[in-house]
Amino acid sequence: MKKVPLLLFAFICLAVTAANAQTYQTALGAKFYTGDGSIGGLNIRHMASSNTALEGSLLFFSGGLGIEGLYEYQGPITGAEGLNYFVGGGGMLGFGTGRYNNNSTSFALRLTGGVDYKFADAPIDVSLAFDPFFYLAPSTGSNLSLGIGLRYVLK
Repeated sequence: MKKVPLLLFAFICLAVTAANAQTYQTALGAKFYTGDGSIGGLNIRHMASSNTALEGSLLFFSGGLGIEGLYEYQGPITGAEGLNYFVGGGGMLGFGTGRYNNNSTSFALRLTGGVDYKFADAPIDVSLAFDPFFYLAPSTGSNLSLGIGLRYVLK
């Protein structure tokens, strides 16, 4: 199972060197996190300006669901058209629905940093990021995870 993130990272790196990219305004798809469990769900990323993006996710995990919102500063990587770096943060609100979660609500602060790439010849956008979670309520804790986004470009 540890090979999947490594293979996806290798695929993204090969794609970056093999194709040119262009910018986009809004993309819709999925985002998955590796780490302490299976977390993934629907994701939307919208460019608010040339240097900022807003990202939101409806996440599903064992025994609950979460809503995530991120604000990201981004910039181009010189020599790689369409490849941008981004850094930012936001929060996640989780709702436990399973018998082990006692129907609890949790809150986590989020940081993010990584790369985003839009394929030139296809309406596909991929991202790879280091995404730590810092849980604040109802108990404290942290989780270091890798975020992988696969999105269809709407416009």
